[in-house]
Formats: sequence, structure tokens, C-alpha cells
Amino acid sequence: MAASGLLSSPSLVSICDKSFIKPSTLTPSTLRLHKLSFVDQSVSNMYIPVAFFYPKPQREESNNSHLSHIADLLQTSLSQTLVSYYPYAGILRDNATVECNDMGAEFLSVKINCPMSEILNHPHATDAESIVFPKDLPWKNNYEGGNLLVVQLSKFDCGGIAISACLSHKIGDGCSVINFLNHWANVTRDRRFVVPSPRFVGDSILSSLNGPLVAPQIMSNVSECVQKRLIFPAAKLDALRAKIAVESGVENPTRAEVVSALLYKSATKAAAASSANIQPSKLVHYLNVRTMIKPRLRRSAIGNLVSTFSTAAMQDIELPRLIHNLRKEVEVAYKKDQVDENELVLEIIDSMKKGKLPFEEKDENSTTTTMYFCSNVCKFPLYSVDFGLGKPERVCLANGPSKNYFFLKDYKTGRGVEARVMLQKQHMSAFECDEELLQFASSSLPSL
Repeated sequence: MAASGLLSSPSLVSICDKSFIKPSTLTPSTLRLHKLSFVDQSVSNMYIPVAFFYPKPQREESNNSHLSHIADLLQTSLSQTLVSYYPYAGILRDNATVECNDMGAEFLSVKINCPMSEILNHPHATDAESIVFPKDLPWKNNYEGGNLLVVQLSKFDCGGIAISACLSHKIGDGCSVINFLNHWANVTRDRRFVVPSPRFVGDSILSSLNGPLVAPQIMSNVSECVQKRLIFPAAKLDALRAKIAVESGVENPTRAEVVSALLYKSATKAAAASSANIQPSKLVHYLNVRTMIKPRLRRSAIGNLVSTFSTAAMQDIELPRLIHNLRKEVEVAYKKDQVDENELVLEIIDSMKKGKLPFEEKDENSTTTTMYFCSNVCKFPLYSVDFGLGKPERVCLANGPSKNYFFLKDYKTGRGVEARVMLQKQHMSAFECDEELLQFASSSLPSL
């Protein structure tokens, strides 16, 4: 069955229950208002969507004892976790403020009438995977329900389950989301686990100097886009890194540098193949600045604590030169004061002055620069999220947040990299046939 047919089947998904999970302890009145930073305010209330697939346990008794009341376990542990992560249980008062009123998180329990393998091994798996997310919610710029955290527990008829969570981007970035998910999983696995109190940075760093932003500047848009999942096995990646080190002069190029550069090169080549005019392009990397701010922040700090650095490239640039340029920009970024010289903040301010969208570039001839974006969450412990069901078989991110977007994360085993690539439909077919890319990446590794 085609992905569209699979997902549109009216009998495939049935909602069993919808409830609202409040923190187990009321949030103190002193924490009632959470002031959002300038970067928080600039982002729409899009939701960062992550899902974890857990196959049926091998031991039947484990399956019966745990899965029979997994919804109750998850709801109870979520209620405990929200005490420490209280802004996620609140509601947006305006674009600059979260009212921490303990409204709670939305929790959906659904039954999916097919085996998990049919989703994970589907020829269009990245589309099929979306079935485990709340319908139409991932990356949506706003949500009518108002909840800042929406969870879906999906039970497959084979005994496997998926747990997905969509968390408001206004409260925190990918690092914030991963911190929350691991703490929630720890409480589910062990009720005695004490959730460390994270620091909600709010507007204490990267504050809005001239008053709050009336409206967000950065929006998601997934229209006319498709996502592709690519696996870069460790052996091939290590060989490419060693080759690049010799040819570029870059000492120990990282997995993220090599993969993002290769994806960027292949994507621009695919775009050029469907256009009569070669447009200039730029690759924008998002950068976690927690350890770069002085004094250093702990990785448990919650907020949109990010900056950017970018690399421009000519159409026919060779991979070693591209990675050499990329490393130079990384080194420059690490020397900057990531509060006063934060490139993301400066870009948003500049775009507002010029009346344009952030990262929208045109030269004096009105030639538009095509922007590509990369978020790297390699080394983030996504495959360590264990709700008492062991490690997940797959961790996925829903299609989004916009065209020309690359997500990089660790593959489930070894030191490989999994890339989620979001491109316009008309560019994807040429991209996935790129010979240089296919030397190092595969989209057909077995799932179950």
C-alpha cells in the first residue's frame, strides 16, 4: 500500500482515550509567569516532534505486566515530571509570556491496526512514521488546544508501541526536549527517580532589549516538501573522514561536518538540475551555545539557547574545500561572545529592520540566495530513552520544519549517522540519485 493510502485508511487508527495530565504538585505562585527570551519570542509556537518505537518484548510475561498498564504508568510519571518542567504544563498568555497555570499536557492513547513492521519497513517510512504523532500537529505554528506539550501513545496490533511527544519550541530547543524526554523516561522506569530541577533560562539571557516581539519571525512550512531518511554507516563515514582530512587539511573532521557538507552539495546539485539559472546558496548550521556562554550553562538549561553560523558555496565546489570553509566558520563562532554577538539574534534584528523574513537574502539584482539549514543532535542520548521497555528500535522526527532542512542524529548502533532530509518534491528525486551521496549513504537498512 502506498504511504498516502496507508495513512488515509479510516480504519487504521482509532483513538481510545484523550486526557489532560497536570503536574502532581501545584506550581508555586512565584513561578506563575515565565518570561520568554528574544529567541523564544522569535519562534512560532511550532512543536518539536519526537517519536520512539519499541517492539514487543521477547519475554511474554514482561509484555503482559508492563504493556497492560503502560498508559497509566506514562501518565503518572508525566505528572511527576511536569512538576520540574512546569512551563510545559502552562499556556501562552502572549508571544512573550507563558502562564504556568498547570493546565497540563494533552495525552492521547490510540490503537493502530497494523504491525509496527509495516510502518518501519514501509518504502515511504518517513511518511508512514507520522501516524504515531497527533494528527496535523507536528511542526504546526499554532495549536487550537493551547497545550504546550502533546503526547501520543500508539499501540500496534503486534504488541509493539510508539511514544511520541510534541513540545512547544517557544519554551525550548532540541536539547531542552531531549532533557525532558530522558527525565520522563527515567521516572517511568523508576518511580523513585528524583528529577533534577532544570534551570528555565527565560529572558535572563538573550533578552529582548526594546520590548517584547508582537509576533514570531520564524515559522514552519512543510508545504510541497518530502522527507528522506539516510543512514551513513560508521565504516564508510570513517573512510570519508580520513580522506577529507588529507585533502582538506582539516584536522579530524567531525561526522556532522562531513555529512552536512555532503548533503548540502548533493541538495544544491539537485536544485540546479531543475532550474535554468544557478542560484547562490548558503548552509546555515544551528549551534548549541550552552557551554559557550560565560559563565557556562549546564546542558540541562532549558530555553532556545542557540546561535548560527553559515557557509556559502559555489555550485561546483569540491567536498574538501567546503569542509575546510565550514571548519573556519566553526572556529570563528567559538571565539564569539554568544550573547552580544549571537548570529541568530543579529539576523532576526536585521531582518526586522529590513522588513523581510530571517535568512531571506537577495542581492542588488534581486537574485535570491537559497538557504539550507542543519540541526545536529549527534551525541544527544535519543537512543537511551528507556521507559522500561528497553532501548527504542527507532527514533524519528516528524517531517519538517521547512524545506531544505537537514537533521543529523546518531544511528541506533555504532558511530553511524542518520540524516533526515527535507526538500521540495521536485528536487528530492534528483537528490536521492546523486552518485557521490550514494557512495556513503543508504536508505534501505532493515528496521526489524
